[in-house]
Amino acid sequence: MREEVNKLQLFIGINILFLGVLFYYFFRGAEHTYFLKFLGTNQYYKEIGSGLFFRIGSSFPTFIHVFAFSLMTASLVASQKRGYVAVCLFWFAVNVIFELGQKFDSWVVQSIPDWFSEIFILDTTKNYFLHGHFDYLDLLSIALGALVAYIFLLKTKKGEQDER
Repeated sequence: MREEVNKLQLFIGINILFLGVLFYYFFRGAEHTYFLKFLGTNQYYKEIGSGLFFRIGSSFPTFIHVFAFSLMTASLVASQKRGYVAVCLFWFAVNVIFELGQKFDSWVVQSIPDWFSEIFILDTTKNYFLHGHFDYLDLLSIALGALVAYIFLLKTKKGEQDER
């Protein structure tokens, strides 16, 4: 655990995550996005549609998730390269597992215990895997999110610390 929070990394991570929330609010429907039901109806909601923007735009939240959570986590627990690598690899792995879970949804859904449905936030776990869509571009955006987060963490590192 680090001694002091890197406030710049935390601040930027939170703001990037907020950018992701705005993306979901304006370009995703509330029926398949858990937290949007708490934000109310969006009269400006717009389907992304198809084409290149759709392909890139549909993977943008995945990039944002890995990037923002890597920054926020590292700001609290890491201050050196080794810690940054560990944090970025952790969020990379978590997101890859969830993406692959969408590909193998029937196996994953059978593995989810029934008591998840009674716990706030976990209650929609089965729906996430049943209604989510596996996408190779999401895997690419996960890798890019982790890589960009690592580079960003190095650039916003505090002080001249030991580089072990």
